[in-house]
Amino acid sequence: MPPFSVNLDVLRDALFERSLSQVGQSLLRTSVTAPLKFSGLTLTPGSAFDVRVFNRADDKDGDAVIGGEQAHVPFVLPQAWLKYTLTAEAEGKLGLAPAAFASSREVTLSDYRLHDAADGAWNALRADLAAPRVLLELDDVRMLAPGEALRMEMDGTLSASLTFDWSDVLFAKLAEIAGGAPVAVKLKSGLEARAGIKVSDQFSVVISRTKDGHFRFAVNKAASRSHAYGMEASLDLSVSAIPAVDEVLDSIFAELDAQIDPQERAAKIAAGALDDLRGELRRKLVAAATWKAATGFAYEYARIDEQDAIADFVLLDDTRLEKDHALVLAGDFGKVADVLRQNDGAYSLVRYLNESTLTRRSSFGFSLGIGKWIDVAAKDSSVFRQTTRTSLDGFQLVVSRGTRKYEEKGIPQNDFEWVVDLKAEMKSFTQTPSTLDFDYGLHLLAILRRESLDHSDLARMLDFAAMWGVSLPPPARLAEALGRKGEIRVQLLFERDALESALSEEAPLSSWAEPLAMAMPYMSVFAERRSFATRAAAYRPAWQAWLEGTESALSFDSGLTVFESQGGPGSFRWIAGQGHPQLRTRLDAFVRGMRLLHDAMTTAQAPSALGTAYDALQQFWTQRLYVTAVGRWLLSRTPAASRSLQIDLGDLTITA
Repeated sequence: MPPFSVNLDVLRDALFERSLSQVGQSLLRTSVTAPLKFSGLTLTPGSAFDVRVFNRADDKDGDAVIGGEQAHVPFVLPQAWLKYTLTAEAEGKLGLAPAAFASSREVTLSDYRLHDAADGAWNALRADLAAPRVLLELDDVRMLAPGEALRMEMDGTLSASLTFDWSDVLFAKLAEIAGGAPVAVKLKSGLEARAGIKVSDQFSVVISRTKDGHFRFAVNKAASRSHAYGMEASLDLSVSAIPAVDEVLDSIFAELDAQIDPQERAAKIAAGALDDLRGELRRKLVAAATWKAATGFAYEYARIDEQDAIADFVLLDDTRLEKDHALVLAGDFGKVADVLRQNDGAYSLVRYLNESTLTRRSSFGFSLGIGKWIDVAAKDSSVFRQTTRTSLDGFQLVVSRGTRKYEEKGIPQNDFEWVVDLKAEMKSFTQTPSTLDFDYGLHLLAILRRESLDHSDLARMLDFAAMWGVSLPPPARLAEALGRKGEIRVQLLFERDALESALSEEAPLSSWAEPLAMAMPYMSVFAERRSFATRAAAYRPAWQAWLEGTESALSFDSGLTVFESQGGPGSFRWIAGQGHPQLRTRLDAFVRGMRLLHDAMTTAQAPSALGTAYDALQQFWTQRLYVTAVGRWLLSRTPAASRSLQIDLGDLTITA
C-alpha cells in the first residue's frame, strides 16, 4: 500500500520522549488528506483514520483480533501493539462476494503492528506509517511477523450451497402438498434437495501470523453498519431439486392416484386433470423446498453472533498462501467450505461452521442443522440462548431459541427420546426491539428406536401419531417396517399463527384432564390402554379428580384394576405423584409459561421476557408423557399445526 498523508504534528510533543508502555490506548483520530489508490480501489479524501495502542492485558479490542487465548493475537508482555484503522468510502471493484460490485461502499482496513513495549511511541508510529499495510495486498500479508494481523471489514455477500433431506421438507409440508389426503410417502433415505443461498451482510476477514510462523485466516460476521439489513430482504435463494423432485413427485402422485375412483380416472385423464395434478404437486414441492431452505438458513444464520467465525483455519502449507488469500477475499463461503472439507493436511481447523458440513440430516423443525445448540453428554438438557446483533446506529436484531431435550445415546431399545424447541426470531433491525417484533414457533419431536421393529412398536407409535392428529394410512401400508432396524419419529410444528391461537384464551385447568389421560403409557395387554381414545375414557375421571385435588377410584373390567392397585411404574398413582411428586408444580409452571408467552406475543415487552417464559415452560418438558400431553393440549386449542409420522429404515423413509 502506498504511504498516505495524515497530520501528526499534534502527536509529536506528546509522544516524542515516551515509550509505548507509557501512552494511553487512544493515540490519534484524524482524517486522510489525500485520496488513496490500491488494489483497484480509490479511497476518498477525508477518510477516518484511527490509531490505538494495546499495552495492557485488560485492553479491549472491539474487533476481537487481539486479547485472550482464543484471539488471533494473544496479549503477551512485554510487548505492545499499534492498531491502525482506516474507514473510507471505496470506489472500484471489491467485495467479499462471488460477484464483485462496482458501486461505492464503505470499507474498514486495520493493521496490527507488534513492537516492544519499551520502544519509543513516536518512532514506532512514524516507522509504521512510512510503510502502511492492508489485507488486500498479498505482499503486505507476506510481511506479517508472528503476532501481527491484518483485517478488512465491509458489506458483501456470503454464498453457500445447502443440502437437506426431502424427508425434512415433507415433515412440515406433506399435508399441504397432498391437499390433506392421508398418504404414506416412501422415499429412499438420504434423498436430497439442493439450494443455493446468498445473504448480504457485513463481514470481516482477518489474516494473522501465529507464533510458529503460520498464516491464520478467518471470515467472521461483523457489526452491522446499517439497520436496513434484514434476513428476508437480504436472502437470495435458488432451489435446484431436479432430479430428486421427480422421485418425490412420483411417490406422492402414486399415493393420490390410488385414491381416485377407477370409474372417474378415465374422465380425469381425458380432461387433463391428472397432468394438472402432477404440475400442481411439482409447484408445491419446489415451494416447500424453497420454504425449508430459506426459513432454515435464515434462522440458523441469524443466530451466529457478531465476531463469530464462519471459517477460521491455520494454513500449514505456505505455498498455498496466494491461492487461499484470493479464495477468502472472494468471499464465497461455499468454496471455502469445500476446500476445508477436502482438507489434505494443509489446514488446521480452529473453527468451522458446524465443524464439517453446512447442513446435517434429520434437522427437522425450524433449522437446517447449522451449528450445535446442545452439545453435552447429559441425557436431559435444557438451553436458552438469545443472540443480539447491533448496527452502528444502535438498531438491534434479536434471535432466541430454547431447547429441552432428552436422549438415550447408545441405547438401541430406547423408551423414548424427545425434543421441544421454542423459537422467537426477528427478521430485521429495530431501534427498540420488543417481543411484538418476533416470529414464533414451537416444535415437538418424539423418537422411538429399535434394532428390530415389531407389531407392538408400530401399534404404539401409530396410536401416538393418531393422538397428535396425524392422518394415517392403513397399518398394512407400513408392514414392511416390521422386523427391520428402524427409527420412528412423531412430530408437531406450530408456526406463529397456530401457536398464538392455541394460547389465545386462558383455559381452565380441567382442560388438561383429557390430554393427560390420552398420554398414559400404551399397554397392549390391557384393552383400556391400547388406544388414546380408550385411555381418555378410562383415565379422564382420575385426572379430573387429581387436578381438583381429590381422588377417584380406578375400576376396570380387566386385569388393569390389579395393575393399578399395585401402584408401580406406569400406573396412574405412580405417574400422578408417587413417581413424579413435582408434577403439579411443573404443570402450574407450564400454565404460567403459556400465559407469559402469549403476553409476549401480543403485548410489547423487552426481549428478556422470552427467557422468563421459556424457563417456566421447560419445567414441564421433563417426561415423555408430559411432552405428549402438551402436544395434544395444544392441538385441542388449534388444529392448525404441521404433524407427521416418519419411519426411517436406513435405506427407506416413510412419511405419513
